[in-house]
Amino acid sequence: MPIGFIWQTFLETPLINIMVVLSVITFGSYGLAILLFTLISRAILFPLTLRTLHSMRRVQELQPQLEEIKKKYSDPRRRSEETMKLYRESGVNPLGCLGPQLIQFPVFIALYQVIRITLASTPESLVELSGRLYDVDFIQNAIPLSTTFLFIDLEANGSPLLVAIVFASMWLQQRIQTNRSTAVQNPQQQQMQQMMQWMMPALFAWIVITVPAGLGLYWGASTIIGIILHWIFVGPGDFTWGSLIPNVVRERLGMKPIAPRPQPATARAGANSSTAQPGTTESRVEDEGSGNEREDSGRSRRTRTRSARSSSRSGRRRRH
Repeated sequence: MPIGFIWQTFLETPLINIMVVLSVITFGSYGLAILLFTLISRAILFPLTLRTLHSMRRVQELQPQLEEIKKKYSDPRRRSEETMKLYRESGVNPLGCLGPQLIQFPVFIALYQVIRITLASTPESLVELSGRLYDVDFIQNAIPLSTTFLFIDLEANGSPLLVAIVFASMWLQQRIQTNRSTAVQNPQQQQMQQMMQWMMPALFAWIVITVPAGLGLYWGASTIIGIILHWIFVGPGDFTWGSLIPNVVRERLGMKPIAPRPQPATARAGANSSTAQPGTTESRVEDEGSGNEREDSGRSRRTRTRSARSSSRSGRRRRH
């Protein structure tokens, strides 16, 4: 059978009828139906999500051993092999966190089509929607559906409120799920981590601008639920709400500034070696300091020699 027929028969059409039933249960509010569908889908995926959260927590507990591997092996290939060996022995799948996202993505695509069809506003689109509904009276009588929720037009694209919610929630999710410990990171990994910290929220915020607001409502609610589950079962890591306040604002409020994160040992060693190159200001200062110390030691030796000679002359005069 064609893939499009399978997609419509086993995913898209059932999802259309589910959303209509949920809108009836929520007294005709399609926005509440989307939120209820988000809760149901997250509940179905909860066993997989819980397994993923336990794996992420186990990775955090392995940080001291990962640090020892980095100190022991300088070869990147050997270090990677030992890291994967540690993961296998500990029963950790570092890619397991992608499971819920991979499952949600087809639902995300199908929900885009479902929202476009169910929020039909023209006579032609209503006829198309009626042909996709099951032959059940309360489902057939539920259309047309309401398109507004909290002053948001769920059929329109680019709701500024939902864009802000999706960006902020995804940024927070990336922040609390990412290991900020620099003990097992090199400068390239830190740079990549900081780039992903902003690129993923920006990407999904752009997607929310280009799709109906109902889809943005689903993704924002699903992300917030994911943050709550991660906070409960894994913890926030080194994240604190106070860290969101910039040091400039903290100084004006009389708060203690946040110290910058320490650099890895390799980065500090590289920085020290680079600043101590011959011909630089630091190297000249060190050379001058060592030269002054040698000059002072030479003066003290000459002083002791003169004092010893004078004492020997005075002793000979007494004997004569």
